[in-house]
Amino acid sequence: MEAPKPLSADDILGVDDLEIVEVQVPEWKGSVHLRVLPADVGLALNDKMQELPKEKQSDAMFILLAACLVSPDGKPLFSTPEQADRLRGRSAKVLMRLQKKALELQGWSAEPPAKND
Repeated sequence: MEAPKPLSADDILGVDDLEIVEVQVPEWKGSVHLRVLPADVGLALNDKMQELPKEKQSDAMFILLAACLVSPDGKPLFSTPEQADRLRGRSAKVLMRLQKKALELQGWSAEPPAKND
């Protein structure tokens, strides 16, 4: 078996590793697409979620899903915070399932990584 090739900066930067996955949502009679966030966007989003006051921590799910839900070609589905806020009226069961998948895609556990002090 051949040893893996050492990667150069050009090799690393030339790869598209921002995966988009299709997730079936039978309750909505179709599917949605979730994306892996670029590192800078994911870290900023994590900071934003970590800074939420205790009484607003449930907003983290809506913030994450608004950032990760995209069209098949990667364009965000929700272009305004007001539009994304309407997710609150959707099924908690579906949103929790999508949140879990979005967290997995980011390489985060059930909780986003803790902010470094």
